[in-house]
Amino acid sequence: MKLQHIYSILITLSVSFFIGCGSAPNSDAKIARTSSLIESGKFEIQHDWLTSQGGGRVNILDNPNFIRFKNDSVNLFLPFFGERFSGGGYNLEGGFIYEGPLNNYEIEEDKNRRIIKFRTKQNSEIIDFTVNIFPEGNVTTRVNSSERSFISYQGDIRKLRVQD
Repeated sequence: MKLQHIYSILITLSVSFFIGCGSAPNSDAKIARTSSLIESGKFEIQHDWLTSQGGGRVNILDNPNFIRFKNDSVNLFLPFFGERFSGGGYNLEGGFIYEGPLNNYEIEEDKNRRIIKFRTKQNSEIIDFTVNIFPEGNVTTRVNSSERSFISYQGDIRKLRVQD
């Protein structure tokens, strides 16, 4: 009787293990959706978290933030929590703001992610963006500025909400 009980437990654990190892159908759908959004050239990124150069992590879910790609242009607003090194003083907006053509735009692809790089200018400040988009739609955005400390954001890719 005890031996049957042990076999039952082993079979249950084995079945659970093999079911857990299979890829979820939802995962394949997310990968296809992410790929489709990027290839359309019309998508937006919404961030949930911000990490400053000092390592502080801030939840920005309730703060307005976005990067909206529309073919050859981008519209973005990302809040900034960090240190300003030099330049024209603190801007009134309190974040990175840009709307216009994509400058120095590059897109790279490897098996684990797509990397979008572009540059913007805000007054005299030059800002480089590196956006890593992972297959299931998770996104990491790294921002390097000529006048502020490094900052990164974590979020996800979405269908473009605002269209002309």
